[in-house]
Amino acid sequence: MSVAVIWTVLYSCASIGNPEGGPQDKLPPIFIKSSPEPNALNFNKNKIELSFDEIVTLDDPSNKIIVSPAQTEMPKLTANGKKVTIELIDTLIPNTTYTIDFSNSIQDNNEGNPLENFAFSFSTGSMIDSLRVAGIVLDSHTLEPQQGVVVGLHSNLADSAFHKIKLERVARTNDRGQFIIRNVKPGKYRLYAINDADRDYKFANPSEDIAFCDSIIVPYCEQIQASDTIFGLDGKTIDTIKTVSKSMYYPNDILLNMFNENYKAQYMQTYSRIDSTRISLMFAAPSDTLPSLRIINKQPEPEDWYTLERSLTNDTLTYWINRPELVSSDTLLVELKSLRTDTLNNLVWGIDTLNFSFQRPKPKKKKRDKDEEADTVETRFLDFKVISGTTQEVYAPVIMESAEPIAFIDTAAVHFEVKQDTLWNPVTGFRFGFRDTTVNRRQLSFRYGWEPGATYRITIDSLGIRSIYGTPIKGFVSEQKVRNLEDYGNLIFNIPAVRDSAFVELLNSSDKLVLAVPVKDHRAEFINMMPAKYYARIVIDRNGNGEYDTGNYDEKRQPEETYYYPSAINLKKNWDVEQTWDIYALPIDMQKPDDIKKNKPERKRWAEPETPVENDEEDDGFNDFTDPNDPNQQFFNDLNGYY
Repeated sequence: MSVAVIWTVLYSCASIGNPEGGPQDKLPPIFIKSSPEPNALNFNKNKIELSFDEIVTLDDPSNKIIVSPAQTEMPKLTANGKKVTIELIDTLIPNTTYTIDFSNSIQDNNEGNPLENFAFSFSTGSMIDSLRVAGIVLDSHTLEPQQGVVVGLHSNLADSAFHKIKLERVARTNDRGQFIIRNVKPGKYRLYAINDADRDYKFANPSEDIAFCDSIIVPYCEQIQASDTIFGLDGKTIDTIKTVSKSMYYPNDILLNMFNENYKAQYMQTYSRIDSTRISLMFAAPSDTLPSLRIINKQPEPEDWYTLERSLTNDTLTYWINRPELVSSDTLLVELKSLRTDTLNNLVWGIDTLNFSFQRPKPKKKKRDKDEEADTVETRFLDFKVISGTTQEVYAPVIMESAEPIAFIDTAAVHFEVKQDTLWNPVTGFRFGFRDTTVNRRQLSFRYGWEPGATYRITIDSLGIRSIYGTPIKGFVSEQKVRNLEDYGNLIFNIPAVRDSAFVELLNSSDKLVLAVPVKDHRAEFINMMPAKYYARIVIDRNGNGEYDTGNYDEKRQPEETYYYPSAINLKKNWDVEQTWDIYALPIDMQKPDDIKKNKPERKRWAEPETPVENDEEDDGFNDFTDPNDPNQQFFNDLNGYY
């Protein structure tokens, strides 16, 4: 798929500041000279000096500047007046072309105008390698441009090279996720991207975000004929239009989908005793296997001493202690047997002894009336509440929650009624029970075919529910008013291009998931949705499991493809919105609406809001990153393309 991007580079004369005011300086620094000269051959020193026409600074050099081939030791980079000095620490490799890519790190001192896409090259041998590879890196699920990640080539085509050997030719993505790897020699390569947290230029840390290209990259160059426009002195009047020969470097439109394999080292993060009735364990990663617990300071050890409440991924576990002698014990010694990650990143069983202690608060002294003859025992009742709200959605159950795990429910004590005029009439056919007994025994779900606009009442008689500690419910009444259908809107997407299994995710203005529905017969239907501004993306669900699945490098599995609907959908009350969605109509990097895009390009202080750029010529990807209308362009052309 062609990736359409616009990367404009300005090389223009900088204005001299006027202490009395005048027009704002909007021009970047101009490169004047260097030692050695650009594209110098047989260079064998470690110090490079670049001179500019005004005082310059370096913005975030450790993250924006990168040297290719990849360096083990970061060069020493300094800006002093109109000079930038680079001192290379690593020993230079013989017969190798080096590239120092500054991205937009070089800025003028006054206004911070960046010199975009600036790079400097030299060779330790008798020739300069000149091929290039360019593209863009996007997050595979959210299509966010991946800023500042390392992209690199390997001439070693073995799959293990990415794990064991530093990337050879490298570059960093800019603030739009775009990259260009320069000064590449002819050959065959594998292409990778990595969010290189440990700066080792290889995928040795399984928790790092990565991307890889399925096919082998063979860089090449072609000469094409292009129009070159020369303007008059006013900068607006066209003086001459001539046809010139231009070098085009390919491939220049590679899309890399960055993902994380969701690897997390498994270990116990924290443990605590919340109160006398509960202990808690938190693990660093999800697991499909529960740990085992054994009390070791009680003889004999009690059986079935807890009721488990857990998260869906088993990384947060709460054990409700249901034995009175253990609840009253201030100290519990527990042997924990759980899975953990060893030094080879394998899961192994380990055993820990955990001390759960509880400091009981001192009882408060109660003031007694003089005439009070005897103590009174205050009955404790089970806290119970509705957590799904009093306004009931037509498609959702009523969810209630108790403060303690439930051990007993008297079904005859639960009553369900609908309000008709001023009377409450019994309703049959409703269903209720635990929401999910394997996860939580504190939540009850009440389901019914709710009539829009109706009001329902759920009543639970006193003592109708008891907790594992025998705590009864006092009696409970809750009324639910069901929304009218006129309060909702319906949203339907017709997606003719989808042939395989897929689902559409409806998103809010923060790019967060609201609801996901499957695509059936090329349609995705969101029925009875609350009025709001929505966005949408579609996931091509290759394995049909209804979930977005990430990639895996060792299995050579790319993450599942996602596409964004290119604009917001304003859904109003009592409206039906139906849209035809061609997921291939726009290039992938232009699909996500800017309003929900988080990784946005850096804005210059004086810059106007961006407007779409129309180009009646065929988009050729990253071309050579130059502006043919720039009056200083010829100066850089004379440098034989070092930029």
